[in-house]
Amino acid sequence: MNDRSPNTKSPREGLKWVKVARFLALPFSPHRVKTYRRVPRFEDVCIDGLLADGIEGVLLDADGTLGPHHTRTFPDSVVTHVKLMQAVGLKLALFTNAFEDRFEQFEGVPVVTNVPPKPDPEGFHTAMRDYLKLDDPAKVVMIGDNYITDGGAIDAGMRFIHVKPVPGDENTFHHTTRYLAELCARAWRPASTLTSKTNKTNSRAGV
Repeated sequence: MNDRSPNTKSPREGLKWVKVARFLALPFSPHRVKTYRRVPRFEDVCIDGLLADGIEGVLLDADGTLGPHHTRTFPDSVVTHVKLMQAVGLKLALFTNAFEDRFEQFEGVPVVTNVPPKPDPEGFHTAMRDYLKLDDPAKVVMIGDNYITDGGAIDAGMRFIHVKPVPGDENTFHHTTRYLAELCARAWRPASTLTSKTNKTNSRAGV
């Protein structure tokens, strides 16, 4: 039986240098907030699209992605979508910096343990090799709500799908840094779009 307070932190949570370093780099590194896709909810991730793009493995964040922070009960729609991913042959693993003992609903999905915390690239690589049994990061996608931690998959050579965070009992520091990272991503997005449009216009004009 679990007797931890909901606010008890995992050793991988909190202020870690690898998180600080990535957070500070985001305003100057547009490629580090480049998402493969952005979706409102985890259930909106298109499974056929993943398969079409050659994705073989999926790493799933939990808190803020599959449900509220610290929850032990996940929506049926989330569990069903996970099962659909399994049914088509995608290899899945839960990769969270929080405690790993809350996921009984996701039968057959291993929980990544004993790895460096996100966003350390080595943690992603170990999760890929030891839990997904894959060796090509280009065939792996990380699905999460946080550009700082989950977005570390980009540094590891993986693709990153950003999910709009599920509201819940998120501590203030985590909420603030995650929000600031989202602002960085939004700030770079229009510039990328504008550059793309400008290049197309110049191309048509023969520049």
